[in-house]
Order: sequence, then C-alpha cells, then structure tokens
Amino acid sequence: MIVSSTAANQDLLCNNISWLKAIFFFYFITMPQDQISYSDKYFDDKYEYRHVILPSDIAKLVPKNHLMTETEWRNLGVQQSPGWIHYMVHAPEPHVLLFRRPLPEPQQQQNGVVAQGQPVFVG
Repeated sequence: MIVSSTAANQDLLCNNISWLKAIFFFYFITMPQDQISYSDKYFDDKYEYRHVILPSDIAKLVPKNHLMTETEWRNLGVQQSPGWIHYMVHAPEPHVLLFRRPLPEPQQQQNGVVAQGQPVFVG
C-alpha cells in the first residue's frame, strides 16, 4: 500500500514538474524579459510621430546600416497600424525606434467644389 501511494505521489510530482517546466519555458524563454513599449502619438503640421522602445534582446537585432522597412520592424515584433515609416536613428539610444507617417490630407476637391465638412449640392 505504501509503495502504491509513493508511486502515486511520484506520478503527481512528475506531472507537477512537467507543468512547472512548461510555465517556466513559456514565461522565461518564449516571452521577452521586457516588453516592447509604444509612446503616445505626437504631431506637427505634416506628420504624426511615435517612438517604440525595444528590450535589449530585440534591440541587438536592429540593423545598424539602414533604416528598417515595415517588414523588418514587424519581424522584430513591433505591432502598429500600416503606414508608419522608420525615419530616423538616434545614435545614443539605438533601442528607441522613431516612426512617423503623413497626416491625412484634407479632403480633395470633389465635383469642382472643395468639401469642408458641410454638404454641398451641385445643381
């Protein structure tokens, strides 16, 4: 009886160790120690901007000889809506990626009349 109880305890212990290994692997191996962080957006008269701060393990993968394409920064794990352009590197902080995208242009002329948010009836 004691032997079977001990065997059951060993099975339970092995199952718990397997479960703990899975948790350890998920949190400490597959997840970065630090997360990618995103700034709020800020603006000037032509662009909206944001910066993205990479953890050191990902920052090591940033190319040093060119600005990244959208495919490259997405492959690093950066997630943001389409249209953002990696436009500048700040040498003292290579782990900070600087992005911008053009502000939407005002609505263009439609039917020869400039639309300004008010309905226009032609005709």
